[in-house]
Amino acid sequence: MQERLNNEQIAQRIIQTNSDIKRYLDLSPGLKLPAAQPKPKTNYYSSMSHTLSPRPIFRP
Repeated sequence: MQERLNNEQIAQRIIQTNSDIKRYLDLSPGLKLPAAQPKPKTNYYSSMSHTLSPRPIFRP
C-alpha cells in the first residue's frame, strides 16, 4: 500500500512518533540511551586509496 502524503501530513506523523517515543521513555526512567558517537571524518580520496590496488606496469 503506497500512500502519498503532503508536507503537513508528514510533519504530523513525525510529531506523533516523537511524542510516542517520549511517552515510552517516560514510562522507563531507568533506560539510559547511549550518547551519539561522532563519526570520524574521512576524505573520499583517502578511503579510495586503501581499496584500489596499484596499476601494473606493462612493458612492450
